[in-house]
Amino acid sequence: MYFRDIVGHDSLKAQLLTTARQGLVPHAQLFTGRDGEGALGLAYAYARYLNCTDRGEWDACGHCPSCRRYDEVGDPDLSFLYPIVNASGKNLCEDHIEDWRRFIQQGPYTYYDEWLGLLGGDGKKASIFAREGEPLQRMMGYQTSGRGYRILIIWLPERMQEALGNKLLKLVEEPPERTIILMVTMDEPSVLQTLRSRMQTLRLRPLTEPEIETALRATPTDYAEADALYAAHLSEGNYRKALDLYEGRAAELGEEYALLQRILRATVNAQPREMKLLAEDLAALSKEEQASLLEYLARMFREFYLYNLSLPDINYLTSREEGIARYLRSCITGRNVRQVEAEIDEAARHLAQNVQAKMVFFDLILRLTSTLAPSYKQAGVR
Repeated sequence: MYFRDIVGHDSLKAQLLTTARQGLVPHAQLFTGRDGEGALGLAYAYARYLNCTDRGEWDACGHCPSCRRYDEVGDPDLSFLYPIVNASGKNLCEDHIEDWRRFIQQGPYTYYDEWLGLLGGDGKKASIFAREGEPLQRMMGYQTSGRGYRILIIWLPERMQEALGNKLLKLVEEPPERTIILMVTMDEPSVLQTLRSRMQTLRLRPLTEPEIETALRATPTDYAEADALYAAHLSEGNYRKALDLYEGRAAELGEEYALLQRILRATVNAQPREMKLLAEDLAALSKEEQASLLEYLARMFREFYLYNLSLPDINYLTSREEGIARYLRSCITGRNVRQVEAEIDEAARHLAQNVQAKMVFFDLILRLTSTLAPSYKQAGVR
């Protein structure tokens, strides 16, 4: 990972680059960012840059011996601590180093759950155990291999057992010469206060929608229907979340779009048999899929209403969804959109209360049909 692989955060990058170029590197720094936001990637890019022997003004060279070792996550002066799960014969971070290399090499926008998946610890609690203290102390006693920095990256120190955290205090306060400690957290308040107070903190801010949209449009994707503006809007400033919407969830969103079409067609046709068959198909979905569909349905009606008001700055639709919005122009109004949302909310509550799903969806389609009928007739849709 390089600085160029991290979207946005230009001011943070500039700060890190300046400290490296001037040789004024804080010995202990805490990177904070949400899951999937790239904080670990930024810390790794910084570590790479610090030890690059032919670095440029804005990034590491990528071809020197140090950079090649960083590509393999195998530099002898680079060490890690990260959460692991108790497993027979694998009780130290070093026992999971191959899994960790694969995780790092996936890129800067990884999720914690993906790490658990590599460990085979899905659903289990992972920790940085106190027993890491002794091997860490030995490692810090070794002489470095060259003139660069010895770097320790600690990922998720909030999952560190307190006994180890207390042992790290002296290391953070008085590290060996040319030793840099970089911690990366997703939950800053849960990191030991005694550690936090001794580190310089760098906080990743949510990206702006234009930053995300620009980066997504430069990302090759097999999903032509994915819309960068749409993904940027829903991502809450988290680039990994935007990527999932833009690429990974495109198939799922395509299924929801197809169901949206069927639901709207049923409200226009107003045929009980069609409604019954549709309700049966919706009832066959998993509870998670049903909840996601209702959330999507409610959002689409809000977006259709905003489309009618000609408010493009706050209206987010994919090109396919915009086609429906044009067809239903003037059908979704201020008079019926609140009632539509109320009916969808009620259906969601009934599903949460374990009411029979087929009855819930059949009732919802009937109510939507009744609510939208006057507008359909006035617009000539029915």
